[in-house]
Amino acid sequence: MFNFACPFKFMLAGTLLCLTLLNSNLAHAESSAAQLTIDVPFVELHSGPSAGYPVVHVVEQHEQVSVLLKRTSWLKVRDKRGIEGWFHEDDLRGLSQHGEAVNQHVIGTEAFMQRDWEAGVMYGDLEGANFYNVHLGYVFTPVFSAEISAGKALGSISDSDLFEAMLYSHPFPEFTLVPYIGIGGGIINTKPHSVIADSESRQSTLMSAAAGVKYHLARNFILRAEYKLSLALTDRDENEQLQSWKVGFSVFF
Repeated sequence: MFNFACPFKFMLAGTLLCLTLLNSNLAHAESSAAQLTIDVPFVELHSGPSAGYPVVHVVEQHEQVSVLLKRTSWLKVRDKRGIEGWFHEDDLRGLSQHGEAVNQHVIGTEAFMQRDWEAGVMYGDLEGANFYNVHLGYVFTPVFSAEISAGKALGSISDSDLFEAMLYSHPFPEFTLVPYIGIGGGIINTKPHSVIADSESRQSTLMSAAAGVKYHLARNFILRAEYKLSLALTDRDENEQLQSWKVGFSVFF
């Protein structure tokens, strides 16, 4: 019988390592935030990315702010006192040279780091069957996220429906290719094509471990590739080992 404990021990050890690295990763992201010098007499900071939100602070000329996020034409910034707020890029009426780099870079990188939700589709192979998958995830921090997914495997002998919930860790979210690992579980419903007596449909519990990479393609699009190793806990003498490979894309918001 396949010993499924080894990959799970590896994933759990990796998760503990990610917890250790969490503070240092977030500190690195903060220190690498793009800086913008205010070249106009003052800029009003709103509590949200719209003129309808109240003004919470005013940043004066020549002050520097850290750009945290860009949403459409609104920038979320933090000043030297730690006060955060939003202003429209038209309020600048002329960026500093450093600010031009902000306008080109922050649209993608900081938005990717600050995303909340991620949804996408993937296609691949599950034990020789064509595998289609849709997923929806919530990003707690740049390092940790959770995801639910539903998949369909179409094979020559049987078809399967898979439903899973996974917890993922992205230990190096600032990388161009972001590696990740995950653990989770779910169920698999298998329906054989044959009508012989001992080929009845069955449902099994899944335990899974995954590893993959994500690449921020442009704007709010992400390319993704993943390998997953699962163990189907059956009511027979032996449990089943399942391997899947998937590639696809996601959008974040």
